[in-house]
Amino acid sequence: MEWFYYLQSIGILLLILSLFPIALHFYKKYTVKNMSESPIKVLAVKPISYKAQILLIEVEGKKFLVGYSDKGFNLLGEIKHDG
Repeated sequence: MEWFYYLQSIGILLLILSLFPIALHFYKKYTVKNMSESPIKVLAVKPISYKAQILLIEVEGKKFLVGYSDKGFNLLGEIKHDG
């Protein structure tokens, strides 16, 4: 009769472990949804060197070029389109 309880315990454990991928799927879906609603979006990243990058970001419809290095961030300028 002990083997019945042993099999029952294994079954419950497998059921619990099978719920982890489902929970992870919904967690990722929820996280991505919240990130897309952010007012700050990184549109592109261009590596310049080992420790430096140029980022194209959008904040409330305006686009900016930002430099990033080990010393920090620097605003390079705003991109304005004529027309």
